[in-house]
Amino acid sequence: MHCKNVKRRFVTLIEMMIVMFLIALITGVVAYNYRGSLDEGKAFKTSTAITKLETILNLAVAKNPEIREGITSSWKEIIKASPLVQDPNSLIKDGWGEDYQVEVNQETGAVEVSSAKYTEYKHSHLTLFNK
Repeated sequence: MHCKNVKRRFVTLIEMMIVMFLIALITGVVAYNYRGSLDEGKAFKTSTAITKLETILNLAVAKNPEIREGITSSWKEIIKASPLVQDPNSLIKDGWGEDYQVEVNQETGAVEVSSAKYTEYKHSHLTLFNK
């Protein structure tokens, strides 16, 4: 019986390093894009929540004008007691988990809600909001 010399081919260290580098590169690109999507989601949640909060708080002031003076400190209780809110705990924090700032516009008397993180996000992504 005649045995042929079978040449075995093994994966070299260089080939393994190239494959690992490519996997790390692809993972990095995906993670970078995913992070941007997370920030966009947080900004969208915050933007819609600001609109909801302003509507609910202005309705509460229209119903009971005396609460306008103390609304900056009692707004969370108003939101928690509102029948318009299903999950008040998710509405009282912005997308980044920070508290909203609630103020009364002295000229118009309207309640205005803002978020420091959302304002910072808008300034850092100014070109997206100008389109």
